Amino acid sequence: MRFITFLSATLFLSLATQAFAERTCGTAQILNYLNSNHKTVKQMLASTKAYARTTSSGCTAKDYYDSVYTRTTKHFEIFYTLNGPHKTTVAHIDSLEKALEYAWDFHVNKSGMRPPKGTTETHHYEKKVHDGLYPVEVIDIYLLQNYKAVMDSQCRTCFGLTIPFDNEESEMLIENDFKHVPEGTAIVDTVTFNDKVCTYPRATVELTNDTYNYSYAKKFNQAIRVTTAHELYHAVQFRYSSKMPRYNFWFEASASGVEELAVPDVDDYFTYLPKMSQNMGFPYKNLEQPYGAGIFFLYLHNHVSHKTNRLIWENFAKEPTKTYQYQLEQVAQKQGLSADSLFHDFAIRLSFTGDRSSLADSTFWITSDQPRWPGFQTKSKKETFEPTALDNTAYYYYANGIPDISNFVGRATAIAIKPNTYSIRFLPSSNSIDSARTEFLRESSVDSILWVFSRFNEEEIIPTFFKDSTLRAYPTPWRNGALCFTPLPRDKDYIEIRNRRGNLVKKVKYENHTLCMDEAEVKSLMVPGVYRFRVENSGKLKDFIIVY
Repeated sequence: MRFITFLSATLFLSLATQAFAERTCGTAQILNYLNSNHKTVKQMLASTKAYARTTSSGCTAKDYYDSVYTRTTKHFEIFYTLNGPHKTTVAHIDSLEKALEYAWDFHVNKSGMRPPKGTTETHHYEKKVHDGLYPVEVIDIYLLQNYKAVMDSQCRTCFGLTIPFDNEESEMLIENDFKHVPEGTAIVDTVTFNDKVCTYPRATVELTNDTYNYSYAKKFNQAIRVTTAHELYHAVQFRYSSKMPRYNFWFEASASGVEELAVPDVDDYFTYLPKMSQNMGFPYKNLEQPYGAGIFFLYLHNHVSHKTNRLIWENFAKEPTKTYQYQLEQVAQKQGLSADSLFHDFAIRLSFTGDRSSLADSTFWITSDQPRWPGFQTKSKKETFEPTALDNTAYYYYANGIPDISNFVGRATAIAIKPNTYSIRFLPSSNSIDSARTEFLRESSVDSILWVFSRFNEEEIIPTFFKDSTLRAYPTPWRNGALCFTPLPRDKDYIEIRNRRGNLVKKVKYENHTLCMDEAEVKSLMVPGVYRFRVENSGKLKDFIIVY
């Protein structure tokens, strides 16, 4: 008997392309299911019976089809039926044949990945597979045989599944008509083979492409093209991941990115971007639905190297217990790059979506579709703030204000947003904030300052150092916005501001090396003129000018 295994032979991974009505993958459900039962898939298969979704007693999966036909191509053997709930059409199989060979050529010949390795017997129809061919079963996936061995509920809206077996083998299952059983009450149909009557819920809801608002049941060629590209890529992944102890977000993120490269006109990944754009600061590594993270795959492919993803999977095969962050860092270092720097560059480019996309040249975009992406959430600030602490593989955007990054772990950049362009200042140290703001505020054309924060695998706090340690106020002359004083010693806690005659205007407490006062406070305390400040009540007074 064949046993399904996942990675370390203790976990099963069913990687499914889902209908956009739910936009979820069964992977987390399957892993949680196995973990909660404290069993391997081998044990689950031994303890479950062949099972089909039915309201009839005594019906098994084999009672729902009669003849099983095959279609062989250069690399594939396709199994399908023309009757019962799994029935498909010859046109469907014709389209599938072409799409499968295209996907093989794309993944293996053009991308240089290992070829998929097919199992010798199919899971659902239980048919022997010709030597050297990769098996593909066309079924109503909701009625998958013995699904309870691998998940706790049916894959109701799946486009396809790729099931891994022992020794890097796998097989693909594709939806027969791209319709699914409704979530509520379904129409119950019957099917009769060999004088046995069995019932099943009819699939009546058409799967749709939300980006362009059409039915995949009607335009099944589009669904087949994008699904085969995605699912065959999972079969390729299993050639590298058989010893990995756990699933990580790059399985689905890279599969989603590959879809866009192989079938760029379908644009399935657009469906996931609105949620990504509103879920700022959440680590990619923790995404339950990592399809949207395919945009990072597209960045690596378009701005680093076409071979980056292949090298990542080759690294996984060599060091399967390491994290995705480790794998990318190894690949980046071999090219003289830093994974943290790459991820930060990605976050900077990603900030130019929505209304800001028109400011950047198309060569700066992550991909040519970027102007059509939603704007990624940006939090507005008016005063000094501490950016949100980030876990690995996360980023955040703020507009205006003055960030205190003395305790921030990660990378930081300031971007001056102008009417028709932008300028970028990287912030290698915490006091770089001062010089960046001074530079930008000198330019009358600057509409706002965008602060970009990211962390891929960084563990060090951004350092504080001063090339110019002279105590100063900036900007001077001050006209509007914040007025700041720096670098302030940490062993003191206030500054004195005095007018030109030496009269005390105010003592202002501070906690960090830079103190900033907002515009309203400056105008309430000081009329235009020359002023002086010093740290506490001794030391040399430093001049600054107020003009408004």
